[in-house]
Amino acid sequence: MIEIDYTLLSEEALDNLLIDIITRQGTDYGEYEQNIQVKKKQLLHHLQSGKAIITYSSKENTCDIINQEDFLNFSKKLDNKM
Repeated sequence: MIEIDYTLLSEEALDNLLIDIITRQGTDYGEYEQNIQVKKKQLLHHLQSGKAIITYSSKENTCDIINQEDFLNFSKKLDNKM
């Protein structure tokens, strides 16, 4: 799993990635359905604040946005196995 700095992506690439991730997650948001634009703003805010990062998995050939702490914990586990 590789971390990708979201600031290195073009605006169009980041926008398309956010939409892809949102639509991949489905539409079950509880009692009300959130607008894609609202969800995009939330994900972008998490990226900008450092709470979340973009990752790329060469095994699955996909990108995802995950919690920064989860990524760090995963990286530590990999380091300990090596």
